[in-house]
Amino acid sequence: GNLHYQEGNFVAALIAYKKGLEVESAVLEKDHPNIIVTLNNIAKIHKRQGKYRSALSLLKKVLVIQCRTLGTSHPNIANTLANIGQVYYQKGDYTQALDAYQKALCIQRDELGDDNIDVGATMDSIGLVLFKQGLHDLALRSFKESLRILEHELGENHRDVAVILYNIATTYLDQGDNDEAMKFFQEVLRVERIALGEDHKNVVMTLHYIGQLYHKQGEFNEAMEHFREALEIETKIHCACSLNAARTLNRIGNLYLQKGDAASAMEVYSESMRIYKTLGHTHEELSIVGFNFYSLSLMHPECAAVA
Repeated sequence: GNLHYQEGNFVAALIAYKKGLEVESAVLEKDHPNIIVTLNNIAKIHKRQGKYRSALSLLKKVLVIQCRTLGTSHPNIANTLANIGQVYYQKGDYTQALDAYQKALCIQRDELGDDNIDVGATMDSIGLVLFKQGLHDLALRSFKESLRILEHELGENHRDVAVILYNIATTYLDQGDNDEAMKFFQEVLRVERIALGEDHKNVVMTLHYIGQLYHKQGEFNEAMEHFREALEIETKIHCACSLNAARTLNRIGNLYLQKGDAASAMEVYSESMRIYKTLGHTHEELSIVGFNFYSLSLMHPECAAVA
């Protein structure tokens, strides 16, 4: 089952795990640790498949066994509660998710201490739930406590620290606080470059966020610099004719158009259109570029014939 799971063959893994569970249930005591492991493995696959009710049912069975054999305050209980919280979160049941995470957090703090890395991870999960509930200030408080713990335990340049910084940045962005969002996205970018390397897809995503913020602020040259860097990395990761490259070219074209550089806008819009057509992409994507050509022709009639 584990081998199939690692290969991404989840159907075969599920069959193997279920057969394993049948054997274990027949030959082992009902509360044996191996049964807990297999129930968890099956629940993990059901969660991936979107079968949340089945996943929750299995995890609650695990929880009952653990409470019976370990007591109600064991760190393994907290792990199972956190897993239950994840399923509720993916299901969109944020009230139940928060309840499970908060129960996990109480056990972790009591048993592991306030600065344990598992406490930091659960604080991040709670922050995500609060964000989904629109409670941005509480979410930020939770994210920042998670950040404090992870920086202390893992160091300031760890990839998991970048994830928390990203969560903080997007929360500020959703609040409309662009200055704070920019500050944290810049820090995300710094950590990602160290932890993941210059040419990682996450670096590209962060460059786009920063570019969009500069664009909103009317700082077109800064925005252009970040979109160009994103395009350069996208070309390395994929190729010059990828869908991501086409979308980035479209953003660059929009910047040129707003700067009044019609010739450059025409050049990149044309390249974006060429890539979309080469990839045989959707009418919707082509319509966006077509609309940009139309905007260009209205603002610069001398380009209309070329467009």
